[in-house]
Amino acid sequence: MSDDLRKGLLSSRFRSAEPLLGISEDGAAPAEAAPAQAAPTPPCYWNQFFHSNQQIPARARGLRFNVYQSLPRAADSSESVPVFVFHHGAGSSALTFAPLARELTSRTNCGTFAFDARGHGLTTPLRDQDSVSFYNADFAQDFQFLIEQLRLNCQDSLPGVNLRFVLVGHSLGGSICASVFSELTPETRALVTGVAALDVVEEAAVAALASVDTFLAKTPSVFPNMTDAIDWHIKKGYSNCRASAEIAIPALFRPLPSGKVVRITNLQVFRPYWHTWFTGFSSRFVDLPTAKLLMLAGSDHLDKQLIVGQMRGKFQLVVFQESGHFIQEDTSIKTAITLLDFYKRNGSKTVVIKTNWKSRNVKTHNSS
Repeated sequence: MSDDLRKGLLSSRFRSAEPLLGISEDGAAPAEAAPAQAAPTPPCYWNQFFHSNQQIPARARGLRFNVYQSLPRAADSSESVPVFVFHHGAGSSALTFAPLARELTSRTNCGTFAFDARGHGLTTPLRDQDSVSFYNADFAQDFQFLIEQLRLNCQDSLPGVNLRFVLVGHSLGGSICASVFSELTPETRALVTGVAALDVVEEAAVAALASVDTFLAKTPSVFPNMTDAIDWHIKKGYSNCRASAEIAIPALFRPLPSGKVVRITNLQVFRPYWHTWFTGFSSRFVDLPTAKLLMLAGSDHLDKQLIVGQMRGKFQLVVFQESGHFIQEDTSIKTAITLLDFYKRNGSKTVVIKTNWKSRNVKTHNSS
């Protein structure tokens, strides 16, 4: 979803999204991006950010999940070790968290886990003829399955290590994190230190969905090559950091025989399910019986439920003024430090965070 569109809809009047989408008054916009003369972008491999890439079949879910993860190092049982479990937003992929995952593991002994959600990236149905639905509950049940499998895998691979999970979701992923918590088994839920939601506000998200049809109609799905795809996303403000874009954007496309690249995910397919994605997020998030962190980009506004929750000290709020919608890509270093600090204060006092970051453009509001 366009960062400009999202920010515009967060304003008090929720003004028309047309000007924010870069659409002219006559509605003219190219269906396919024009070629550029830049040389092809060198590939950026997942193994620069994660230790392993696996395809995990889930017969009960009817899917084969594409998963990236890095397990933490063995540690003394007296030291708790965090595992950050990520869920991306609509139209994105697991590798949107790649720069953040590398920043986290470079600063402390921790694990990271990211996957392509149903309908995204390299996650596919087990059988081609199987139909796939995209309700909030479908995403949440997938996430529950993977979190439970991750717990068992970690306990088998790292016996005696005192593991703690932090669920981190961007946009739709934040809503899924708020939904999945109550669905986890008691054994797994007891290991969850907290939930972090990145740039999601229910009122604005629901309003934005009303304009997605127009936005998608004017967004290219095919580019002459991957370099053009990356350049277009940067030019439009979808990504403010080229280094992050060069790993995150290629994961959104597949090559065509012609040499062009086509977007993997068609958000129009999700249209019948949009109404379930964000409705009730704010109340679910505020009421979660665990530590909570909400990270927003720019000077975004909270909706009523979040305002009341913040005033009552129900969650920690952090605002990155200089970031676009994809906080984990645009400000991966500050996001990593914020997440580690969140874990340190809520899960363990023994975590050592390596940083020389001095906060200047971040507003932090701590809950009790």
